[in-house]
Amino acid sequence: MPRFVVEVAGPAGSGKSTVSRLLTERGQVATTSIWGLPRPLYAASAVRVLPAIAALVGAARWLPWEETEQLIRLDALDAFLRRLPEPERSRVVLLDEGPVFAFAWFRVLGHPCFRDGRRDAWWRAVLAHWAARLDVIVLLDGADPLLVDRLRSRDKGHPLKASSDKELHEFAAAYRCAFAWVIAGLTAGERAPKVISLESNGAPPEELAARVLAACEETIHAD
Repeated sequence: MPRFVVEVAGPAGSGKSTVSRLLTERGQVATTSIWGLPRPLYAASAVRVLPAIAALVGAARWLPWEETEQLIRLDALDAFLRRLPEPERSRVVLLDEGPVFAFAWFRVLGHPCFRDGRRDAWWRAVLAHWAARLDVIVLLDGADPLLVDRLRSRDKGHPLKASSDKELHEFAAAYRCAFAWVIAGLTAGERAPKVISLESNGAPPEELAARVLAACEETIHAD
């Protein structure tokens, strides 16, 4: 049976990393992301995405380094997923910061060319490509005060951790808009991933993890 690829996405503080960790601990799910892949994959991807980097330089008129790194990471993740062996125990592959996260990052923090129409052809191509790679997108969210409290209290660092409530609310709102835009693009074609939206307000992470796994299993059986 083929791998079933799920990405858990959401604004910072929505609980996606905790849910991903709990799902992985169940032994039924294997987790990966654009981060921490084998170095040879990144090296090979850097060569493959040279045309995309050249197009980015042409649009931006300089080399945006962080955006270039994201292009390389996305290609490396794609290569990693294509090379996965047939599953033995873990049929579900969970992405904690995969293409949905990376595309939203481009929309919020990337060079303006990712938002002003200069990269429309690129967007159409990559969204269609990843729509065929993803089976389910789980979008986690919560009330702004809860997200702010989680962001400030967690051990994991964040560049806006010390920002004001207003700045953090605006940051979450920007990412919500970006996720909506990206998911609309990913689900616009015939081959579209299923989208599951879950509110994390007051729900224990274990409950959220169980709901995500149940939704995935329901989708697998429906296929």
